[in-house]
Amino acid sequence: MTPRQQRLWMRRQELLLQSSELRQRLQRHAEGIAPLLRGADRAWTAGIWLREHPLVPAAALVLLSWRRPRTLLRWGRRGWAGWQLFRRVRAAWGGGASSLGAQFLR
Repeated sequence: MTPRQQRLWMRRQELLLQSSELRQRLQRHAEGIAPLLRGADRAWTAGIWLREHPLVPAAALVLLSWRRPRTLLRWGRRGWAGWQLFRRVRAAWGGGASSLGAQFLR
């Protein structure tokens, strides 16, 4: 092995060790947000399940509209307002931060 190859091999070993240490540090720091990430994973899984089983939320809406139509209307308004807010934020995000104020002043 030439001296250059030895230097490269040593440098590679140092970088592998440094990479391992950084991964361990990242894992220790991420332990604080692990519950938040687990909650996000559960929400994502629930969303996928609901997308694959659309009759469940449809049946819940039918039952809610039959039992409590006023509650359904209230949640419908909240959902519509949330949808509009989502659309404005998404448009502002795509258009840049400078248009963010204009989106909410409509």
